[in-house]
Amino acid sequence: MNRKRKERILYPQCENGIYRYEYVEIGGMKQYIQIRGKDKRNPILLFIHGGPGGSMAGYAHVMQDLWEEKFTVVNWDQRNTCKTYLANKDKSMEIAKTGTMEDYMGDIDEIIKYLHGIYEFEKIILLGFSWGSVIGSEYAKRHPENVYCYIGVGQLINYAEGFRVVGKQVIERAGQKKNKKDIEKIHKVLNSMPDGPYMTDEFMKQIQIFVRISNQYLSENSRSLSWKDFLTSPLMDRKARKAMYVPHELLAGTFKTLYEFDFRNDLNFPVPVYFITGEEDTACPHSLLKDIADDINAPKKKLFIMEKAGHCCFYDRKQEFYKLLLDVSDEN
Repeated sequence: MNRKRKERILYPQCENGIYRYEYVEIGGMKQYIQIRGKDKRNPILLFIHGGPGGSMAGYAHVMQDLWEEKFTVVNWDQRNTCKTYLANKDKSMEIAKTGTMEDYMGDIDEIIKYLHGIYEFEKIILLGFSWGSVIGSEYAKRHPENVYCYIGVGQLINYAEGFRVVGKQVIERAGQKKNKKDIEKIHKVLNSMPDGPYMTDEFMKQIQIFVRISNQYLSENSRSLSWKDFLTSPLMDRKARKAMYVPHELLAGTFKTLYEFDFRNDLNFPVPVYFITGEEDTACPHSLLKDIADDINAPKKKLFIMEKAGHCCFYDRKQEFYKLLLDVSDEN
């Protein structure tokens, strides 16, 4: 990508736009915050990425470009993730021990306080994606004074149960096609799940196999993130691209929080809640969410299931997802 095009993406010429890329002292460490929008008077949307460790900030120009028309979009690299990891590499092993729910509640709180130092606003729109929906949904419950509404995209209900539900579906489909090898592989994945709240090398390997096979049987219309967009992203340099994948040991505390979470333990929200999920999501199956949708208590609530879309439904069906964002925003 040539310098002029890179500059246009990093700093578009918008009279009221805001484009900031900075490190902020949050939770006792430098954490990366990225703020982009064509009009800083627009509502603030805080995007909480998945993973754990799955930063989306480097893809903002291709995944969130439409959002920036009507929202000021804030991306944040969480603890030991991408640019935040690089800024604290010398103490990454110490940070690996953190990652409790309380740690993340404090981080989000500090981010919002930091944003108040830049803008005049009352509340934010909080969007949690996948793993990010764990801490996003919890923050919306605990701090309604800061949140207009919560949007759960690929809402995670229970990590282990999600694997079992999707695994069962894949085994049924593979059985219909009499593919014994794929059935054996899925059983191996499910049997390799850790007994305790931690990640293992073996399960990390099995997850990759699980994703490939489950997408093959259940997610025909989802798209993989473009390697070209990854390699040419003006929002990441070479070091940041290498830091996109950190060893699971550096997210040990966060994985513990992930494993122990069950969305069903508290279905009471003091703010409006909206859930957007792909019909073909094989990471956070929508069936678990549909089962409890009627039991969710909130001032407003809606569930949107996007056809022909997978886990990254905002990437598979960009225009449709953007329209849903606008509709949700108009309601609040």
